[in-house]
Amino acid sequence: MKKDSKANAFMNEMEDPDICIAAMADILFVLLTFFMAISSLDVMRATMEVSLPEAISAREIKERDGWAYIHVTWQPVERVAETFFEEKKYTEPEQLAPILSRRMNDVGIKSAYIRAQKDCPYVFISRLTKVIAEAGIANLVFGTFDASGAGAKAKAAAKSK
Repeated sequence: MKKDSKANAFMNEMEDPDICIAAMADILFVLLTFFMAISSLDVMRATMEVSLPEAISAREIKERDGWAYIHVTWQPVERVAETFFEEKKYTEPEQLAPILSRRMNDVGIKSAYIRAQKDCPYVFISRLTKVIAEAGIANLVFGTFDASGAGAKAKAAAKSK
């Protein structure tokens, strides 16, 4: 019986253990940072197609002074994007830089409208956007079109309803 009383006395003398919350918070932030970094890499690597909504009731953009209208088509077989500006074809976005700078100084272009084929890779549009920004054009509008004509069919069907 003496052993039981010594064990009980020893247990009663012990204090409750303290939990260090600061270390738990550090671990939580490390895990949070890790999962944020991994998830953003997974999103960048994703090859899934993004289906963009079609603006059926959108108004047609009419050409205005002070705007640069840039039309981009994608050639999937050659994997080449072709850029058209002022009825001239350019194969690289960087070819437009001196032309846009000159037009901005001469005509006073303040805005640009990029109308790109739906299948055109974002990498090309990003390069084109960078060229436009470096030319000093701050206002930028994007639009897409479907080369197969499916978008026009959907628009016509919506109007007939």
